[in-house]
Amino acid sequence: MELPPVVFALLKACGCAAALLLLHGLIWLVNLLVVAPVFDPLNELPGESGQFFQSHLDDVADPQLSPDTHERWKKAFGKTFRFHGFGRHDYRLMTFDFRAISHILTSTVYEKPWQTRTIMSRLIGRGIISMEGHEHKVQRKLIGPAFTPQSMKELAPIFYSKAEELCDFWDNELSSKEVPEQGSSKGDLTVDVTIGLGRAMFDAMGLGGFDYDFNSLVDDTRPDHQPYRKMFNVVDQGISPRDVVDLFFPFFRKFYPSEKTVTIEESTKDIRRLGKKIIERKRAELEIDDSDAKDILSLLVKANLSSNPSSRLSDKDLLDQCSTFLFAGTDSVAIGLSWALRQLATHPDIQTQLFDELKASQQAKGIDGYNSDNSDDSGFVEGPSMRGTHNHTAWAKSLDTLPLLDRVVRETLRVSPPVHSTIRVATKDDEIVLSEPISIGGQESNTFRIRKGTYIHIPIEGINFAEDIWGADAREFNPDRWKKLPDVVCALPGIGNVLSFGYGPHSCLGHRFAVSEMKVFLATLVLRFEFAPVKGLHIKKWNSFVTRPFVESIGSDKPQLPLHLLRRS
Repeated sequence: MELPPVVFALLKACGCAAALLLLHGLIWLVNLLVVAPVFDPLNELPGESGQFFQSHLDDVADPQLSPDTHERWKKAFGKTFRFHGFGRHDYRLMTFDFRAISHILTSTVYEKPWQTRTIMSRLIGRGIISMEGHEHKVQRKLIGPAFTPQSMKELAPIFYSKAEELCDFWDNELSSKEVPEQGSSKGDLTVDVTIGLGRAMFDAMGLGGFDYDFNSLVDDTRPDHQPYRKMFNVVDQGISPRDVVDLFFPFFRKFYPSEKTVTIEESTKDIRRLGKKIIERKRAELEIDDSDAKDILSLLVKANLSSNPSSRLSDKDLLDQCSTFLFAGTDSVAIGLSWALRQLATHPDIQTQLFDELKASQQAKGIDGYNSDNSDDSGFVEGPSMRGTHNHTAWAKSLDTLPLLDRVVRETLRVSPPVHSTIRVATKDDEIVLSEPISIGGQESNTFRIRKGTYIHIPIEGINFAEDIWGADAREFNPDRWKKLPDVVCALPGIGNVLSFGYGPHSCLGHRFAVSEMKVFLATLVLRFEFAPVKGLHIKKWNSFVTRPFVESIGSDKPQLPLHLLRRS
């Protein structure tokens, strides 16, 4: 039986179209894998070689491998070199050259990759971390005044109150364990500090950010906390192959949603519902009475109401900023404090010196022993009850003047930056100028070209660990190095002589909030407890670009940092 002429012609046309589509795909693939790499300017740079589809991403993203990788590549290729992303066709740039880093992090040519921004937008909305270009500039201009040094100092009583609550939380946990563990004495038991720190940071961000007490240290099952807890659990799971598929083919997420997608969507709805109520309440309060409330949301709403109507943030934008502060502020500070306690536990001499400094500072403020009252001295009108006498409040605000505490926090952020590294992509062709020449095609040059679409890896931890910057003991925890920094450190781009908070227009606006919170919590915790490591447990850094602690032998997909806690008399 012969096909009708119309059907035959249609099939022939479809076959030709399919053949053309296949041919187009083959040409694109050959260009991507073979032709384009030959003409990529990075092809002329020194760098690691590998097989056709060999990737070096694990070598630079895994915190267990990256320190040795960085030093090996620097010795072999200098401070600026290329490596393979997803194969030989995917040339990527890495540089330790300060001039190049400054240019990349300050120039409008370079942005966070769309993949990164898409993932962050799904989790926290279109907040300042997710935005680029004009939108980012407008948001930063409006949000910046809420993070002044004075504003951050006024939040110290909140941090102190929540730090005392965390001490009580751990005290109750220790009291509930009647039988001491092997090798420990009464009042000296193992506690996974990441659990308490995570909840305490969340509560502190709720009060300091929005004048809202989630009270998760008291009750972790509250309906206003659970959506956030679910979202944090999603973040802890990292990036899965299904997430990559959803990223490049979004319709899968819509028509065949994964369990993670369902969790994100349900949690996001609950978070937005709560956030809308908080913003409406705050706006109503400020319209009735222009109070001196010091939380970040109050300052944002005030700035928004007084700004030009064309540049104001919508309620949705305010919600996205709140989510950004809550997630970024909670996670990063909790990670930083976890590593700080780990470092103090493994350096008991430094912990003792810090305790002595803190005890002397309290005595100078007329404080004898830890606080156990519930007086309201927060500065918030009709706000949640804050623990602390006037002396405790003054002491919490004065912690910036303590030299050893400052050095411990700085050194912790250097040795264990919460963000391991960052990536930028060139949005157009550019030329990068270096402070030190490199070999290009056999000739030395202080400049090189980079084409649109090239990915650049900024190794934050690699720079923090560089022996040519910090000395032979660069990987060791040594707070005393901050007494006299090498001259080269003073030239390092970054906030506080480290890249841990970024640099340039996208540097972390909340760095003062994070440092102040770390200092208040560390001071309060060290005065109440003595910390010691648990023998036989190997603590590693985990989760690629975010350096969370976890116990190697347990192999859990959640942050873990067990430490021995001993009550101080």
